[in-house]
Amino acid sequence: MADQIAAQLQGLHFSSLRQAEAAWQPAVNVYAGAERIEVCVDLAGVRKQDIKVDVEPRRLAIRGHRALPESGAAPREGRILVMEIADGDFERVIEFAADVDPDRVTARQDNGWLWITLPIASREGLS
Repeated sequence: MADQIAAQLQGLHFSSLRQAEAAWQPAVNVYAGAERIEVCVDLAGVRKQDIKVDVEPRRLAIRGHRALPESGAAPREGRILVMEIADGDFERVIEFAADVDPDRVTARQDNGWLWITLPIASREGLS
């Protein structure tokens, strides 16, 4: 509930839409500035080539796939004691109250974090 209130205060809201085929949703942090919105997505263990980012003026969609982690120490055998790391297809959709410029979006991966910078679209010349 506190997260929803904080998002509304920043002029952001998170989409409640979830694709049926998506097995899990990655956690995100969203930061709103005067000139840009930054999104940090927790994608530990996801290869760059397995991530797809789609940007529209008021919508960001992150989709992809994460395989189960493999231990290099020994083959997996026996029963699972704890299994908390989600795997399979994922999707996270974020909608914005302000238009962003899809042509100037940048993204980078850093130690399992996907950082997406979305410049807010200029409103100059609009009537």
